[in-house]
Amino acid sequence: MWSRWQQANLATILQRLAPLRRLPPGILFEQRSPYNHIVVRRTREQLVLCYRHAHCRLEEVESRLDPAAPLTLLSEYTRAMLLVLAWHPTPHRLLFLGLGGGRLQMVLHHYLEQAVLYTVEIDPLVVEVARRFFAITPDARHHIIVEDGREYVRGRPPEAPYDLIFLDAYHVFGIPRHLRTREFYAECRHCLAPHGAIVTNLQHSTPLYHAALKTFSLAFRYVATFPLHGGNVVAIGSDVEALAPKEVSERVRAVETRYRFQFGLPKMGRMMVEAPAYQEPAPILSDRDWPE
Repeated sequence: MWSRWQQANLATILQRLAPLRRLPPGILFEQRSPYNHIVVRRTREQLVLCYRHAHCRLEEVESRLDPAAPLTLLSEYTRAMLLVLAWHPTPHRLLFLGLGGGRLQMVLHHYLEQAVLYTVEIDPLVVEVARRFFAITPDARHHIIVEDGREYVRGRPPEAPYDLIFLDAYHVFGIPRHLRTREFYAECRHCLAPHGAIVTNLQHSTPLYHAALKTFSLAFRYVATFPLHGGNVVAIGSDVEALAPKEVSERVRAVETRYRFQFGLPKMGRMMVEAPAYQEPAPILSDRDWPE
């Protein structure tokens, strides 16, 4: 049984999304910001947030939501990022760099009633879109800060340390360069609680994938990766604990029982690769190479 708050929370989310469910398929919103060309589409069953490339009509999907089942995570990589709960199943402070449609934030805000969430998003238009079309509503347990994520962690914010850090900041060309260097990961480590863990989503098809994975892998004592369909690779870093695939699967099964959700995490846990597979000649990404 859900708590009274969870029942009321889902009812509120569905109420906010109800007008969007009645709209016909098509483009609901399109606008450029200094950071992104944002498009929100209504398909037969989903709301889709896309970033469009500047010189063509190619669009990168950032978030997908079923307005009739908003607590369902439609993107495999978002479900896989929840595997970080195997390293810390009862987090109290969570930091997210990147908002998009706020899919992970909505789910964790709903199920982890003890947790306080902090989301840092550089683009105020993304925040507006998430609130208007994806039912994201800041409250006493979810704080949204409009700021560059690098600047935010560099200053070690007063609410740090965090039990978990989720790195999911993207623009149309992928992860911003200054959010994947060894100096950036060092700043993230400084913001983690001693028992904390960090999770990021990488894309195998990008030119710097091997360099990005190598840089992340060398930034933390223990790193596990989860290759997914479509080329996404979720990587989890910890300085405290190395887990085997069977342990991850068993722990996330207990997590799903604890929080009464089902995202197929035990099966995903068994997909873990204990030794991150990057090409050794790949460089380590550094601020020196990409000055701000």
